[in-house]
Amino acid sequence: MRKLWLSGPARSLGILISGQGISALAGLVYGKMTAIYIHPDTWGDYNLWFITMTLLHSLFVSPTLQAFKAALGHFEGRQVVTFYSRWLGATYLLLAGLMLLSGLYYQNTIFVLCWMTVAGQGIFQFGSNYLNASGQHRQYTLLQTGYSISTLVSFGFLVVALNQRTVSGLWQATLLTNVSWAVLAVWQLAEAKSDGFRSSAGAEAAAIYTAYKRYVWPLLSLAFWTWLINYADRYLIGLYLTDADVGQYAMGYSLGSKLLIAVAPLLAFLSPQVLQLRAIDCSHAAVNQFIVFYLIRYVWLAGAACFVFYIFRNWVGELLLSNQYVVAFSVGPLVAIGYLFLTSTHLLELKWYTFGQTRLILYHNVVGAVLNIVFNLLLIPRMGIMGAALATLIGFFGQFILAYWLFTKPTES
Repeated sequence: MRKLWLSGPARSLGILISGQGISALAGLVYGKMTAIYIHPDTWGDYNLWFITMTLLHSLFVSPTLQAFKAALGHFEGRQVVTFYSRWLGATYLLLAGLMLLSGLYYQNTIFVLCWMTVAGQGIFQFGSNYLNASGQHRQYTLLQTGYSISTLVSFGFLVVALNQRTVSGLWQATLLTNVSWAVLAVWQLAEAKSDGFRSSAGAEAAAIYTAYKRYVWPLLSLAFWTWLINYADRYLIGLYLTDADVGQYAMGYSLGSKLLIAVAPLLAFLSPQVLQLRAIDCSHAAVNQFIVFYLIRYVWLAGAACFVFYIFRNWVGELLLSNQYVVAFSVGPLVAIGYLFLTSTHLLELKWYTFGQTRLILYHNVVGAVLNIVFNLLLIPRMGIMGAALATLIGFFGQFILAYWLFTKPTES
C-alpha cells in the first residue's frame, strides 16, 4: 500500500498544483479589484444574493454532481453521462420556472440572473467532474484555470471598464463567466459520449436511477446543513448589523477561505485514486491509511501557512484588499484556521463519497452547523463580525473532531 502513494502519478499532481496556482493568483487579483472598486454596502448586498444562489445550487445541483462522480466509478461511463445530463436538464427547467415566477412577483431581474448562473455553474462543474473522475488532469486543469481567469476578465470588463459597480453589474459579470465555460464543458461531455467510453452494454438506466436515489437522499439533507454552516452567518450579520458589515465579513471570509485553494489540487489528485481503490475492492483500513498519509502532511503545511497569515494579517490585508475593508483584516486569519479544519474534513470525506457512506458526512455537518449557528447567535451581538468569524472556527473544529472519530471507527456503519 505504501508503494501506491509514493510512486503515484506525481506529474498529474504537479499539473494540478500549477493550475491551481494560476487560479489562486487570479482569485487574489479578483479579491483586490473588488476591494478597490466595490463599496462594502454593495458587496454585502451582492453576497446576500450570492448565498441565496448557493443555496439553490446546494439543494438542487450539488447532490446530483456528487452522485455523478460516484456513478462513474461503478457503472458504464456513456450511460452515466447520458442519465445525469438528462436529470440535470430537468432540474434546470424546474428551477427556471421557480425563478421566473419569483422575478415576476418581486419585479426583479436578478432572480433570472441567479437561475442562469446556477445553470451555467452546474453544467461547468458537471464537465469538470467528469474530467477529474476519469483522470484527465490536464484537461481538467485547463478548464479550471480558464474559468478563474475568465472571472477576472469579466469583472474587469463589465464592472471596472464599463463602470457597472452595482449588484446587477456584479451578477452580469458572474453570469458571463459561468455561461461561457458551461459551453466548453458541454463540448467536453459531448466528446465523452462519442469517444471517451467503450460501446459495450453496461448498467441499465433503471439500475443507475436506483443507485442515484439510494446515494442522493442523504445528500439532500447534507446540502442544507453544509450551506447553513458555510453561509447562514451572512444572514445573521445582516439581521443584527448592516449590509456594510456583511460586506466586510464576506471580504475577510473570502480572504481566509483561500486555504481551500491549497487542498483543491490534492482532492482532485486523490479522488480518482480512491475510486480506483474501491474498484479493486481495497479494504476500508487500507483506504484510511492512504488518506491519512496525505492528511498529516497537509495539516503541517496548511497549519504553518495559517500561523504566518495571523502574524502578518495587517500586511496581507493591505496587500490583497484595500483600506475600505480594514475591518476584514482580522477576520481572515480566524476563518483560515477554521478552513484548516474544514479542508481536512474534506480529505476524510473522500472515502465516504466514494463508498456511498454519505450518512456519515451528514452527521458531522449537522453538528458543525448547529455549533456554528448557536455561537453566531451568542457572539455576533457581543463581538460583531469578529464573533461570526470565531463561530466559524468553532463550528469547523467541532465538525472535524466528529468526522475524524467517525473516520477511525473500526465498524463500517
